Amino acid sequence: MNEELIAKNIKNEVLIENFKRYFDILESSNKELFKDKYWSKAQQLYNSIDSENKENLKEFIKMVMIESVTEVLAFVDGIATFDEQEYPFELFYNNIKISGSLQEYLLMDIEGNGFK
Repeated sequence: MNEELIAKNIKNEVLIENFKRYFDILESSNKELFKDKYWSKAQQLYNSIDSENKENLKEFIKMVMIESVTEVLAFVDGIATFDEQEYPFELFYNNIKISGSLQEYLLMDIEGNGFK
């Protein structure tokens, strides 16, 4: 598995599948209130807004998810480091270094193919 394929899998399995799951849960839960306080608050918010603002919320959540994942990938790629971190992280798969461009490949895939 190379960096480009890993980035595509991150997009599909982490970003898109979780995005769909979150909103499928919210959209199908109109009748029964969630017991978890965070899901309950999200449910109340989602149910209180009109369809146009639901779409706006979805776009905002996409942005937050993409920025969060790409920020983590900046550390995995060794582009960013934590304070007092002596050496950048390196990610290996099957004894081959695969970090360095994951963030870039993910952003290129989203830019070229969208969030779908």
